[in-house]
Amino acid sequence: MPPAASTCSNPKPLHARLLRSGALFADRSAAAPLAAAASLASLPYALSLLRAHPSTFSYNSAIRAISRGPRPHLAISLYRSMLSHPTTTTTHPSSPPAPALPLPPHQLQALPSTPPSSAAASNLPSASSGHPSSPSTPPRGTCPPHARMLDADEVTLLALLSACAHLGALHTGRWLHAYLARTCCIPITKYLGTALLNMYMRCGDVQSAWSVFHATRHKDVRTWTVMIAGLAVNGFSTDALTLFREMKDRGIHLDSITLTAVLSACAHAGMVDEGRRILHRMSVDHHLQPTIEHYGCAVHLLGRAGRLEEALALIRAVPLKADVALWGALLVACRCHKNVEMGQMVAMEILRLDPQHAGAWVFLSNVYAAAGKWDLVQEVRSSMKEHGIHKPPGSSVVELDGVVYEFFSGDHSHPQSDQIYAMLDEIGKTLSLKGHKPATKGVTFDIDEEDKEVCISEHSEKLAVAFGLLNTRRGDVIRIVKNLRICEDCHYVMKVISEVYDRVIVVRDRNRFHHFKNGSCSCLDYW
Repeated sequence: MPPAASTCSNPKPLHARLLRSGALFADRSAAAPLAAAASLASLPYALSLLRAHPSTFSYNSAIRAISRGPRPHLAISLYRSMLSHPTTTTTHPSSPPAPALPLPPHQLQALPSTPPSSAAASNLPSASSGHPSSPSTPPRGTCPPHARMLDADEVTLLALLSACAHLGALHTGRWLHAYLARTCCIPITKYLGTALLNMYMRCGDVQSAWSVFHATRHKDVRTWTVMIAGLAVNGFSTDALTLFREMKDRGIHLDSITLTAVLSACAHAGMVDEGRRILHRMSVDHHLQPTIEHYGCAVHLLGRAGRLEEALALIRAVPLKADVALWGALLVACRCHKNVEMGQMVAMEILRLDPQHAGAWVFLSNVYAAAGKWDLVQEVRSSMKEHGIHKPPGSSVVELDGVVYEFFSGDHSHPQSDQIYAMLDEIGKTLSLKGHKPATKGVTFDIDEEDKEVCISEHSEKLAVAFGLLNTRRGDVIRIVKNLRICEDCHYVMKVISEVYDRVIVVRDRNRFHHFKNGSCSCLDYW
């Protein structure tokens, strides 16, 4: 059971009770819930607890809590601390270990023998500082029976792979894969294999994901589903549907989540007829009734294809009560196809169900801004402020040599800020020579056109790609994770950069992946 909110914000009273009762000294695992709560309040405090009362269970609890929180990169920092502090309390699997999944061939060269650094807080090095602390060497070979460095177990590694997937931290994820390949202490279970597969897909490394998938001996429905879903969001919908057919041919019993992934693949590729056929035949072919998630995929499928009236009719015909997610899929389509009238109606429906829904408020604000109705824009923004509703600021994360860097729009906090903006100026000149004019219609502030151009030129993903160009070699892939949907202007700029600078750029936004190469994108401009 997760700690109570009050415990998460202030774990010291619980710590005091455990000390007075003597529970911490009688049973080291008693520190586990305390460590989990402390890790969310203060990482240095959590570290002091774990070092005073070390156990694999306590470290697992803290790492799992952090990986599910707002700063998952700190889970990797805590894992590095775990490796570097000795203890006699270890847990090893009693069953014979299964063979490690081989690393993809293109990763066999220069495998990292030490865990990469990552961003951390307080007494751990900052990501933006560029000065990671000294890494620790991972354990190798067999597990000796005597005391040694605290080993990670399956639970720890699942949490860490989840954090890497969330962050798009491919370098760190590869190190974890190398750790598994080098040690026989941990069996490669189907859960770890699927977690590795998910990590590579969520990092946009489809080639490595395929290698892991083919090397996994015992695939279950989750393994196949993760692969299908990963191919869909990375723009390989045809491959996803081919894999779905292979899954059926092999007689693997698919579930509701598998069909959600398949419908998502249809939506990302605009395969309207195929998606509708799968939805309508679910009960006949698979003995499954469509859920609200399946209908949401169908609404997204129709909406992205511009069939807004059909999508609206489907929502009204759904035998289940339409929720915010269902209306939200249609709202996104209204925004993409600039159907203001339907969009306003949908936004009102969403606010009726959830008055705190930031997306609906922002949509209304943007509609009024596009129409030049700045008094109504101000009214909407005042209402948002009054109700404590905040739109998350645009941010982009890029990993370099195991360190995770985060950029915000207009950010000047990075030590290389001058070089980053100089690179942006160089990119801007290249764009001008190609006749590009910034798509400023997406800027919803009452400012003149020149200021709008400056605003859009400093979007977080542009800062991230400039940083990547400065700090990586020609031929290196630049991978960026964006917390919002990539805008039209940034999408075009990424295509130009991939061509002019001869780079592959992989951007994961809120909805899908964009693989930019040779001036084109894997989404084929359908996003």
